Amino acid sequence: MAGRRFYGAMFGLVLGLAQPAGAEPMLPPQAPVEVLPLEITIEGLGGAGGERLRSELSDVQFVAVGEDHGFAEPPRLAAALGQELAQTKGAPVHHAVEVGPHTVDKVANVLRAEGLVGLDAIVDDQPSIMPFLANLDDASLALPYARAGRLWGIDQEFIGSGPMLYALLAARAHDPELRRTLGAWRDSDRAALAAGQFDKVSLSSLARADFARLRQGFSDDPEALQMVDALAESARIYQYNDVERYFENNDERGKLMAAYFLARYRAAKGPPPRVLFKMGAYHLGRGITPTSIFDLGSLLPGLAAASGKRSLHIAVVPIAGQVRAIAPGPQGLTKVSAYDEDVVAKLLAGAGIELDSLPAQGLALIPLEPIRQRMSGKVRRELPEFARFMLLGFDYLVTTRDAKAATHFEAWEPGMESRLVLQ
Repeated sequence: MAGRRFYGAMFGLVLGLAQPAGAEPMLPPQAPVEVLPLEITIEGLGGAGGERLRSELSDVQFVAVGEDHGFAEPPRLAAALGQELAQTKGAPVHHAVEVGPHTVDKVANVLRAEGLVGLDAIVDDQPSIMPFLANLDDASLALPYARAGRLWGIDQEFIGSGPMLYALLAARAHDPELRRTLGAWRDSDRAALAAGQFDKVSLSSLARADFARLRQGFSDDPEALQMVDALAESARIYQYNDVERYFENNDERGKLMAAYFLARYRAAKGPPPRVLFKMGAYHLGRGITPTSIFDLGSLLPGLAAASGKRSLHIAVVPIAGQVRAIAPGPQGLTKVSAYDEDVVAKLLAGAGIELDSLPAQGLALIPLEPIRQRMSGKVRRELPEFARFMLLGFDYLVTTRDAKAATHFEAWEPGMESRLVLQ
């Protein structure tokens, strides 16, 4: 140990002697820690934060907006980023969502034919049929991509999607007994979901043999077989949770998302497509996630680099405000409540950023690279796991002290969508 200290001191002395007097230092100055006001308008991005993000987009292939679920700001920011990205030179922009591919195919058809009113009718009939796209903010983000045929569903089929997908399969079935089976599963799922009993839904209980019999009934229908296989894979992944095999649940889901995404990516015609992602932050940060896996976000930088591009990762997590969460009850499927998490507050405290330096209302954009450069290892290690993941896995943090809850279709009235961006 003493020898290493000696040689280290001598090495530093030699470097010091080798530096000519008055010479410019080799190292550039560190970028300042910044808190930039960010605005979302009908035209796109505004404020100093908007200018910063816009300047990032010229060589970006993937924009990954990672959210804490239940807020209006992430999809609205993603919509503005998509507008800005579409105005830069490059391949068409596609939108990837945290919803199953067959559910998204159905939703995209409805959005193309009927717009948001058609999707509202689906959700009114079965509020728990899909995650995220049942929120008006997310559906408004998806609408132009659905109309252009560039909306990708890359997640497992949601546990509540059975009633819709079983109905689609029943419409294709020739065997009356098969139609009765699918109808029974649909009706049982509808009753369980209406009661908020997600543990009694078919994807939590169907066995491999059930899906094998279903496959036999659609042996001459490749499209139906794809749907059956997607449901079987979703059931398998969900059922890891039933026996508390949580790591495998997350790992298998991450692999499935990557496989669905790459299949869409490779099938896109023309130059490598640009993709706008809006999903849970765990899925879109670089590095090992708080669920201890490498998720989709770790795939994006290398894939973009292969095309001479890069990926941009933005976490959108509030400090305070209102949040909408699934909470079945007399009031409906969802409920709005006060948001009470201190993850971002602790991250900012570790960076030496006072909460009072953020605007009381509106969004703030915080570049994370300068914070990574300055934060000591000890402070970084003492951060909550999610805060540390955001710090190391994302390029920017977007936060607010006055978050707005997502608008579920059960709370929607026609005309409300025209006010979304400005709320």
